[in-house]
Amino acid sequence: MQNKQAFWLAIGIGAAIVLAAAFFFLGPHSALAPSQNATSTGTQTGSTTQVSLGNGVVANIPAGATVTEVNTQVPPPSLTGSINISSSLPADAQAALRTQEQTLITELKAAPTRTDLWLQLGMDRKIGGDYAGAIAAWNYVAAAGSNAVNYIAYGNLGDLYMNFDVNYPKAEANYKAAIAINPQVIDYYRDLYTLYTSFYKTGTTAAASIIAQGLKANPNNPDLLQLQAQQSAH
Repeated sequence: MQNKQAFWLAIGIGAAIVLAAAFFFLGPHSALAPSQNATSTGTQTGSTTQVSLGNGVVANIPAGATVTEVNTQVPPPSLTGSINISSSLPADAQAALRTQEQTLITELKAAPTRTDLWLQLGMDRKIGGDYAGAIAAWNYVAAAGSNAVNYIAYGNLGDLYMNFDVNYPKAEANYKAAIAINPQVIDYYRDLYTLYTSFYKTGTTAAASIIAQGLKANPNNPDLLQLQAQQSAH
């Protein structure tokens, strides 16, 4: 477990440094605003737009979809209080994250329906080690956002519960919710396959079932076929 935490901490430190550079050279939340920055944040192919979410994660958002639609009856999380950042991060990474998060909070107070900002706030909080804060931000998008973006929040929560704030039943539930909304994101099937073969429900038919479900929604997908072959070999 310690080795795993050290690995993800190294990832977080690297991502924080990237965030610092992005903040100073590109401006805040530049990595996730498809409705405003589609030409600079991703490539559009067919009916979807690929948008970078940071840490090498790319999401496929329906082309032309807005990221500002929310159910206004769902109250947003509180944006007051201190910013929680892990003291184990280098001082410059802490400062960069604190500046980035404060900028996002200021903008969200002025425009609380900007789900792109809520998604980015959750990512910054996750990198900073504030898992409870990340969960609050992403749970809000999952509950209030349109289908164009809320599957991303569910997928982010799945990753958080699987690899960071470990809760395997919640990881499974959130990945399945993401797939139910957008069954074309192959990474979610792959992550569930890893969950079932390494951490949770091992020795059951769960891994084979999720790959079969993925192939039904994405026939002949090479990544899923490869996983199916691996599963059959065991």
